Amino acid sequence: MQKLIVKIEKELARFKKKLLHSGKKDKQFEQMRCNLDNLPYELYDKIKNDDFHAQIPAIKSIDETLDRIIKNKCSLTRFGDGEFGIMFGSRICYHDRNSKLASRLKQVLASEYPNLLIGLPPCFGSLDDFIPATTDFWRRWMNKKREMVYSYLDMNRVYHNAFLNRCYLNYHKTEENYISCGRYFGKIKKIWEDRDVIICESQKAGLGVGDGLFEDAKSISRILFCPAKNAFDRYGEILSAFDGFDSDVLILLALGPTATVLTYDLCKKGYQTIDIGMIGEEYECFLRKETIGKPLKLIYSDAKKIRQLQEGEYKRQILKTIN
Repeated sequence: MQKLIVKIEKELARFKKKLLHSGKKDKQFEQMRCNLDNLPYELYDKIKNDDFHAQIPAIKSIDETLDRIIKNKCSLTRFGDGEFGIMFGSRICYHDRNSKLASRLKQVLASEYPNLLIGLPPCFGSLDDFIPATTDFWRRWMNKKREMVYSYLDMNRVYHNAFLNRCYLNYHKTEENYISCGRYFGKIKKIWEDRDVIICESQKAGLGVGDGLFEDAKSISRILFCPAKNAFDRYGEILSAFDGFDSDVLILLALGPTATVLTYDLCKKGYQTIDIGMIGEEYECFLRKETIGKPLKLIYSDAKKIRQLQEGEYKRQILKTIN
């Protein structure tokens, strides 16, 4: 209990520091300051005397999620703010509003298909491990969306970690966390070690090109989708592009919310499929010890990456292109 109070006090101190430098001296500011000062004591009283509890979904760690995937060859489909946004009828950078995609995402989230892990962002409770930008984003997002998200979750279910592919940029850049991140990437590479891998991505993504991410794979093949936005509008073509492949291949997807549904459908067809997202950006930033990821428009226009995409090895990996 004391540890909880200490955490609350630290976070409130951070908020108060921001407020004190805002220059606001009106009554509203004073009321907010008083509320913040008194909040730890009010929460403590509720927890101690009113049997108060805050419910959060059970989400496995990145380590536990990786162990399950490697040991049992499970598939992983991931939900984040974008997928939930589509479910709630919003438009996101990867996709316009789409009621059919929203319906399919709800179906996948509620599914209990064997060997398919459902990944959620580990952001429903403590945010101590994350950088301030990540912490602030998820605080605002949860404040607006928590009730809607909870209406689709099963609190008796154990979910897995959707940040498997985001194990570096969101976290504090301490030496300890950097070592942990290196261990995570070592485990991630075990997923495709000595495996025939098919990557389905947008035409300019080039996952693993020039960074050695997939150097331990037996082979790499690619199915490209162009343009990168609104992939679900061509869902039938994308799904049928996997017809005829050997069931032992590992499929990696980087197609935004469409990948969440595609993982489910390919898993039902017998393929181990991982919704891997923009892991290439994460891995490259980790190797360079960068602190801020590049926006998608810069990733897709990077001159070095474009030159590498035009080289022979990458071109030979392309099996199909969906224009």
